[in-house]
Amino acid sequence: MTSPASSNIEPPAFDPQPAEGLEEIEILPFTAAKFRKAITERLQAIHNGEDAQQWMVFSDFDSKLKYLDQRRYPIRVQVDGNTLVIKMVHPVHEAMHGDLLDLIKQEMWSMGLRAVHDYTNIGSGRFHHRSGTSSKEADGSIAPTAQLQPWPALVMEAGWSESVSRLRIDAQWWLSAKLPPDNTTLVVLISFKRPQRTFCFEKYEIARTATGIRTRSAPLGLRNIARSTGTATIDLRTTPPTITGAPFILPFAERDISLSAADLESWATGIATRWNL
Repeated sequence: MTSPASSNIEPPAFDPQPAEGLEEIEILPFTAAKFRKAITERLQAIHNGEDAQQWMVFSDFDSKLKYLDQRRYPIRVQVDGNTLVIKMVHPVHEAMHGDLLDLIKQEMWSMGLRAVHDYTNIGSGRFHHRSGTSSKEADGSIAPTAQLQPWPALVMEAGWSESVSRLRIDAQWWLSAKLPPDNTTLVVLISFKRPQRTFCFEKYEIARTATGIRTRSAPLGLRNIARSTGTATIDLRTTPPTITGAPFILPFAERDISLSAADLESWATGIATRWNL
């Protein structure tokens, strides 16, 4: 397996800002007791089917990652300096990115790419940004097996629509986190708008753009940015669902992966039926 896009593209500059995209969320000072209480209450709200915010933010975190890991909470963890960002996960969330990645793997199989031989599942492994100040876990990811200490080439991030701005920050994080040739080159975001019963897909890649500003690294005023290069939506309020943006194309070096309207409908209706969305 080669990267989903060219592995020689210089990643964009990006300085991860604590809790960017989550400005409306109250920041809680971290203590073990406050953390346990907040997690327990949020898990109970999710279990009761309440409209609970998916993210939580804590200040004054002093790298007690071992403490968090030992508790095995259903969470994704990001640390920016002394700010801890928690994303709660649950079965619907896991199905959203897991089922989509399975569809992608089926297409990879058809192009001759084999699990273990050509790529490895990294899942929600924790990785460190090259800035040296931030670490993060994906929802799902895969990497070429040819790499030593594999780094995700393709990353999946999922969430609810009220936090899509944070998902877009996540895409910037991954696309800027590592230098070539083994950097992340494709991020797929999946969100669900509950009132509209609509799934939304976005793909992010590294794109070259003119800025009009000359720098030593970009003397012609060009720079690389993390840019949305495609979207698709599945509206479940109609029968059959109304789908826009199909086929949803994912670029791979071997050949593009094309998720058809039928693929997207099957993915969305399966999740909606199982979880009564």
